[in-house]
Amino acid sequence: MKIKILTLAAGFEEILSAKLNEIGLTAQTVDYSQPLLPQLTDADVLVNGLGKVDRSIIDASSKLKLVQQIGIGVDNVDVDYCTSKSIYVANVPSGANAVSVAEHTIFLMIYLAKNMKSAGPSLMKRRVLSVLGSNLQKKTLTIIGLGHVGTEVAKLAKALGMYVVAVTKHPSRENLDGDRTYLVDGMGGLETLSESLARADYVSIHTPLTEETRGMIGAKEFSLMKRSAFLINVARAAIVDREALFTALIRGIIAGAAFDVFWEEPADPDDKLLKLDNFVLTPHIAGWTIESAETSTRIIATNIQRL
Repeated sequence: MKIKILTLAAGFEEILSAKLNEIGLTAQTVDYSQPLLPQLTDADVLVNGLGKVDRSIIDASSKLKLVQQIGIGVDNVDVDYCTSKSIYVANVPSGANAVSVAEHTIFLMIYLAKNMKSAGPSLMKRRVLSVLGSNLQKKTLTIIGLGHVGTEVAKLAKALGMYVVAVTKHPSRENLDGDRTYLVDGMGGLETLSESLARADYVSIHTPLTEETRGMIGAKEFSLMKRSAFLINVARAAIVDREALFTALIRGIIAGAAFDVFWEEPADPDDKLLKLDNFVLTPHIAGWTIESAETSTRIIATNIQRL
């Protein structure tokens, strides 16, 4: 069985290979300095990260039986075309990296609260620059999506003394699914989104990208938020309207935003959003830690063994 890896995530090949060796298999990362498609012709399995697995990739991989994402999202895979070719598509459930993503979410919130981006340049000038930050304690956090990650964020935010509100698609189901209501101070369905945005000091997105959620945070939603509010997105960039975000940031409609995801990855260093003092970007690393890598690769190896 030929297993090709389509990601350069730090340590991924080594950790996955150790698990595959236990079942007598090996994997190889593609050489990105060479044309990609010729390297995939004999692949039975593609283990994919952020790359787009479209028809050209699928057609080039004539022996393909499985596309395995290393994370939860499959929005970058043409699932319908895979299905028409009898190719399985699998992901890693969000519980595998929920703690990692939640901790990164809190890190971004603290970074924004302490105004760290403004303080950073003073270090290079060997100057002590005093910046005025704020506390997270007693602030209101609105979590959009109370799945595995949103639940872990709620736990950490409550430990910091925040008031936590959740907007989730099926609030009644969340009540039954382990009774997550004790983690939040308020919870409602999508009909409560406008009200929840208006009261938030921080808004954190933890919902998958679907046709329903694409662009769900746009000009209208920004206009409802406090001018002192911050937006955090560790889910998918396209859940937020790109131009509306840029306008909200340059006009001071909201105070700032921090993303771990972008509309094109890797992001163009010359993108106008990256030039803003009130926008922070990390390179899609929220879910990638030693611990989450161990869990994710074990799940991936198990799926390949099942195949």
